[in-house]
Amino acid sequence: MAAFMMVQNEGERLRKERTFRERSTALDILTDRELIERYRFPRQGILSLTDLVTQDIQRPTARCHAIPPFLQVMVTLRFLAKGDFLSETADIHGISKASASRCVEEVTSSICKRLQNIKLPRGNAEIDAVKEGFYKIARFPNVVGAVDGTLIPIQRPHEDEPAYICRKGFPAINVQAIANSDLRFSNIVVRWPGSTHDSFMLTNSSVPGYMDQIPNSWLLGDSGYPLKKWLITPLLHTPNDQEVRFNTTLQDKKCH
Repeated sequence: MAAFMMVQNEGERLRKERTFRERSTALDILTDRELIERYRFPRQGILSLTDLVTQDIQRPTARCHAIPPFLQVMVTLRFLAKGDFLSETADIHGISKASASRCVEEVTSSICKRLQNIKLPRGNAEIDAVKEGFYKIARFPNVVGAVDGTLIPIQRPHEDEPAYICRKGFPAINVQAIANSDLRFSNIVVRWPGSTHDSFMLTNSSVPGYMDQIPNSWLLGDSGYPLKKWLITPLLHTPNDQEVRFNTTLQDKKCH
């Protein structure tokens, strides 16, 4: 019995006392410019996003020092904006690494559920508005979007590794994105490994079916895509001034 009591007392002595670190109040002390530099959002944007997701991420009680919704949002924005390690993001905001991981997962899930603002234009009014926006940029008619692929680096996978090695030599996901004239995403495809060609992603997405339903409308793409009746790409050879201007206009509009 005496031996048992000694072991119990030793365990209590070694048990680490639970502490709660002071949590970040960056939302109160940083200017909008500083917030944008660190989180990519101004104060009002962070508050609006917090209002959007609070219902999904707020704990029903304050038991165990629950992390307030606005701080969960800031942790997530910092992690996404800077690509920091979770441990560094957690330290900056005065929470544990495990808590930061839960914040990122829950906030991003709620944003995807609540926002739903990535969508191709539907109806004549929406389509005409996008076309007008593109026309104002470079006088190019009937454009409803600019499409391209972008490589997102990932950790080296344990399975099918060669499929994820992109043309630049690192493991990645190849993401297809369509943007409108306001620089907003209207379509995203995130399902293909880094070695997948851009044209293959486009062909195997829902975009061709969508474009076939809206006549006299085009997407803009680079030379990595094939020319289609609804997809305009640069001319490979430009022997005259008119074709040079065409490529220049196309490039200006796509880069915008």
